[in-house]
Amino acid sequence: MIRALRRRFILGAMLALAILLLLLNCGVIAGSYLQMERRWDQTLERLMEMPDVGARPEPPMENPREPKDKLALFGYEIPAHGPQEAYYLVRVDADGGMEVDARGVAETDEAALQAVVHEILASGEAEGKADMYKFALRRMEDGGALVALLDNSAPLQALLGMLGPMMIANALGLLGMFLILLPLSKRMVRSYAVNIEKQKQFITNAGHEIKTPVAIIQSNIDAMELIQGENKWSRNIRGQVERLRALLNELLALARLDEGRGEQKRTQVELGALVAEAIEAERERCAARKLCVRSEIAKEICLRGDARGLGQLVHALLDNAVQYADAGGWIEVKLEKSGRRVRLTLRNSVSRLPDCPPERLFERFYRGDSARTQGTAGCGVGLSAAQSIVEAHRGRIALRYEDAHTVRVSVELPI
Repeated sequence: MIRALRRRFILGAMLALAILLLLLNCGVIAGSYLQMERRWDQTLERLMEMPDVGARPEPPMENPREPKDKLALFGYEIPAHGPQEAYYLVRVDADGGMEVDARGVAETDEAALQAVVHEILASGEAEGKADMYKFALRRMEDGGALVALLDNSAPLQALLGMLGPMMIANALGLLGMFLILLPLSKRMVRSYAVNIEKQKQFITNAGHEIKTPVAIIQSNIDAMELIQGENKWSRNIRGQVERLRALLNELLALARLDEGRGEQKRTQVELGALVAEAIEAERERCAARKLCVRSEIAKEICLRGDARGLGQLVHALLDNAVQYADAGGWIEVKLEKSGRRVRLTLRNSVSRLPDCPPERLFERFYRGDSARTQGTAGCGVGLSAAQSIVEAHRGRIALRYEDAHTVRVSVELPI
């Protein structure tokens, strides 16, 4: 058990750290991109404020006392005297002629640049993105236009280049977390595991100890009825003793399931035969309550699992359906194969649904209010035991209310 708890603890901590690192990385990338977008917008605004192509103003003297223009993210500064990125300023005259001023750009492909400018002019948009450029367009009074194109390919490549170091840093962080948790996890889960073991041992010991006085009470009732005859008080005591005996058996079964999880003997089990056997065992009870049982069981459905546990699973589900179905109602049992999984479905009619969400019925010793009013002897352990068996076989179990008078339990197990 300690090994299983350590594995779950380490996996949970590693998963939490991985999610945290992912969120931080996404935040850094998104923040950096927003920062660049804002810087590009400010650069284009300053380019549009320039009087004309070739009129490159001299940068003014900086006053150290003047506050610098800083971005909200990471405090990146843009000098007040002008942009620092590589850009083009293109002056388009009324006849379509172009004059290009390339500042900070190593090479200029005139044909490609002119194609981009024509695309921008045809779109009619004042700003946006074209090809690998972020642009701004200003119409001139003489019919021409001034187009500013900002080459943002290099900053984007640098931003993407951050992903590699980030992934390496994340991997190292996860590895360091694993190495730290490996020696500490055993100490951290030991006390929890010891408490669970003590609780299981207490249930097992208490169950066996209580069996003796229950058997003595049963014998005394039998002797009393032989001498004085049966009466309503003896019948009441006998009923409560039987209920206590059933509760003890279910508690011991749960304790065995918890203790033996992972130690079951796995063999090839024909689940259809187990379902048919369980239905046949419940025939008498169903007849006493006038329940109509309909079954649809596929043949030769085999899976690898614990035969005893799977038998307990089928009996627990069918027993639960018989207990809580309304008298004169119906029960449907269906076993089918779906791909690499086996699906077992039980549906039964009820006069009134339990006054609780369906998932609460899997809690130990919990029963819905409507179940208590039906006069059944259930202890609220059957579905919990069924859930433990299904989880031990890496399957899924679900309960839902189909309508106001129908309850459905479905189990899926891997073949």
